[in-house]
Amino acid sequence: MINISWLCDLSAGEYIEAAKHHNSSTSEFIEKSLLLMKSKPHEITTGCSSLGKLIKKRANQVLKEIHFLSAFVRLKPYPEMVLVGSCKPEHNTIYFAGKSIAKRFDQFIIILFASQNFAVVSNRRDIPEFPEFRGSSREKLIDSVRNFARTNLDQRLPEEIVLEEGDFLWEQYYETQFLEQRLNPKLFHKFIPKYALEKAEMKIESDFLDKVTKKSKGKITLDSFLES
Repeated sequence: MINISWLCDLSAGEYIEAAKHHNSSTSEFIEKSLLLMKSKPHEITTGCSSLGKLIKKRANQVLKEIHFLSAFVRLKPYPEMVLVGSCKPEHNTIYFAGKSIAKRFDQFIIILFASQNFAVVSNRRDIPEFPEFRGSSREKLIDSVRNFARTNLDQRLPEEIVLEEGDFLWEQYYETQFLEQRLNPKLFHKFIPKYALEKAEMKIESDFLDKVTKKSKGKITLDSFLES
């Protein structure tokens, strides 16, 4: 099992396990990596050879993606203790991002969608083994997981927490909290990197930043500023 903690110093085996999930890692690459670990594991942990450096680079890219996805993906709650999110991972990381999220929300079942696949995970210990969830659409899959949770979990979320207008509320929050005089895109990207905006599908934040940035660029005179 890959160690999904955001670490920079791993063992040779942990680096290889992470690098396996890189979208460029082939069976030949994995085989060569395992041979290097047996003969010269220090070349992986120090990155002092071309192959060792590549293993370490790919592993860190995978772990970085897991870290960003689990930190920034927006989750929609359902009454049956289910949280649902969407993302655009570059590597094969959706399951591990889901597991990372499940550690933070350990009373919930997490459904994480990507363009081609999905993951259903939970850290709850009172849930029997998950069935093989299927559905012809995202909505049907979510319904399937909700039915499973309804049957197997006693807990429910309060009605006031489960809001259908979640996106609308976030948009209103940004609109009411924003002060044009304090517009600082550089600081914004420090807290929410462009990488996260794209991979975690943070469309609301991205659209809002574009809107306020364009609006600010249109006000270039003192008169226009005073008229606002």
